[in-house]
Amino acid sequence: MEALWRVLGVAYAQLVVFRRQWMWIAQSYVVTLGMVFMLTFWGGMQALKHLVVALLVVSGWGIGLNIAAQDIGWDRVSNEYERRVASPLTLPEYVLGMVLGSFLAFFTSDLPLIVVLAYITGISLWGLFLVALLSVVGMFLGLFLSLSVVLRIRNPMNISAVTNPLYTLTTTLPPVYYTPLMLPEPIRTACAAIPTTALVELGRVLTGQASAYPVVLPAASVAAWLIVTALLTAFKMKWGLE
Repeated sequence: MEALWRVLGVAYAQLVVFRRQWMWIAQSYVVTLGMVFMLTFWGGMQALKHLVVALLVVSGWGIGLNIAAQDIGWDRVSNEYERRVASPLTLPEYVLGMVLGSFLAFFTSDLPLIVVLAYITGISLWGLFLVALLSVVGMFLGLFLSLSVVLRIRNPMNISAVTNPLYTLTTTLPPVYYTPLMLPEPIRTACAAIPTTALVELGRVLTGQASAYPVVLPAASVAAWLIVTALLTAFKMKWGLE
């Protein structure tokens, strides 16, 4: 029970930051709304249905990769990390608290709009729930991937100069907001190795949409990325005297 309260304490401290600087959340909401208008006007209901899945997956991915991991990186640069180490917190409690606080701030802000879009496009609540669970997997995968890079930075620098380009690179260029079916072979198959593409394709399967791959291919890709990035992060992320 004490461990739960410590996790909630870290989450609340993280949540307060975003409550006081709410323009970050407002920016996220405006971008989401803009993409809804753009894809609806250009691609109609089918594009909007794909967007619901992509938004949920990318939301979780971005929270892990570009919010929670960035804040953990800033804690290390600012020596806040050492203060947390000196507290009763354990490493899993600290990481879970940072992720939970970021999740509550950003994911819940986009969720009402996504639920409305799911209703309009005919996606069932059960399918939406499954994609939300997949988004949590994507959140931890994004966290591990980002930390495996950020924790290897030795010289003091702007952490966002690493996480922001990494987020853009993994969500803008690959087939995330568009289907891999539009790409020729062998590029289409190669894109299954990209974690964000694999996550979105799994989301399409969960909502009954056509996928570019047999389900085993993106599932294996996500599992491999989770294992590798988790090991790389665990190897580098220490809790105590280093």
